Amino acid sequence: MVTIVLHCSDSHFGNAALIAKWHLARGWQGIGYHYVILNGWLSAKSYHPCYNGHIETGRALNSDSLVCPFEVGAHVKGHNAQSVGICLIGRSGVFTDEQLNAALSVVYQLERQFGEVRIVQHSELDENKPECAGLDMVRFQTNLRRYRRLIDAR
Repeated sequence: MVTIVLHCSDSHFGNAALIAKWHLARGWQGIGYHYVILNGWLSAKSYHPCYNGHIETGRALNSDSLVCPFEVGAHVKGHNAQSVGICLIGRSGVFTDEQLNAALSVVYQLERQFGEVRIVQHSELDENKPECAGLDMVRFQTNLRRYRRLIDAR
């Protein structure tokens, strides 16, 4: 079973390119996340509302139902082999409604791709990250059920 891991960037601004730069500076091969969901702040002084909730691709996934070796992320030490990382730009639990709706959309699509999935926050897999992502998971799961019903009814 694939695990979907929700993260926060622990920054007020950013995008996939900036996170890739940070991860390369740490000696990684590139961005560790598969998806990055923007909040509109591309830099400390540059807000673009059209990017609020925008979904960017980080590490590429193909369309099959497996996380193959070349698709493995670098976002949770010891848990990367069968997981997909989604990073929301922001600090612990401080996300826009647009970001949360985009996260529901990504998770829904990943469920369709991988079948049954487990959805957790980074903090549930790493005690050294107690604030990441800071979401109310009961509320997130409730909203995901509503989202599924809404989309599946179409």
